[in-house]
Amino acid sequence: MKLFYKIFLVILIPGFLVFYSFSSGSPGGKTGSPGDDANCTDCHEGVPQNVAGWITSNIPEEGYKPGDGYTIIAHGTHSGVVKFGFELTAENQIGIKKGEFFIVDNARTQKTGTGKSVTHTQDGTDPDGDEASWSMKWIAPEAGTGQVRFYAAFNAANGNGNNGGDVIYLSMLSVEEQLVSSVVENSLANQVSIFPNPATDVVNLSLPEGAELQLVDLLGKVLLGRKSVAAKEKLNISRFEKGIYFVRVTHHGETYTVRLLKN
Repeated sequence: MKLFYKIFLVILIPGFLVFYSFSSGSPGGKTGSPGDDANCTDCHEGVPQNVAGWITSNIPEEGYKPGDGYTIIAHGTHSGVVKFGFELTAENQIGIKKGEFFIVDNARTQKTGTGKSVTHTQDGTDPDGDEASWSMKWIAPEAGTGQVRFYAAFNAANGNGNNGGDVIYLSMLSVEEQLVSSVVENSLANQVSIFPNPATDVVNLSLPEGAELQLVDLLGKVLLGRKSVAAKEKLNISRFEKGIYFVRVTHHGETYTVRLLKN
């Protein structure tokens, strides 16, 4: 009898641990993207279903601007779902991860894998009726990246405690890099410099005289704003928390944004 219980526990415990750990988030690399080359069916039974429109963003139609921050939303729906999970990433056309994700809802989302993907937390699996949504921040990659594709895998779980009976969905959103053809904007980029960067207390800026200057956080909130600035400006950022911010300069109707790291 003791031998039976030992064998039973050997079989039961790994299965329980897999279920428990994945309910706390994807282990990473399961978005169905070319770079990951895997999805939730590696751990859950069934054939994935492709769906459109489950990934949305506030990236404008003309495309993303390198270095700017955007809100990405993963949204799934499934009749009778008990638990809903997901993993999302961003890649270029050859499967290389692009951009940087930041968590804006710690209760429902977290980074996973190498930190280049976002997944649910254990508290982020509860649906609202038959739907679930997760929001995150994405910082667009360097200029010249071109088209970026967001990939996400969703697991609509039936809550039976094992990997059978769940339904896996795959969705993709493609966005283009905004083409900069304005001579004025190129000129503006050449006129703006910021140092030191990273910075701890004071940031020195060189910019066109008469420009408008803003310091913006990851959520798009303007923390500091100045109009008709001098050619040399200083920003005191000592009171702000460590993290990533954006210095936005507007001149003659054109805008240039510089990423600033606060230590």
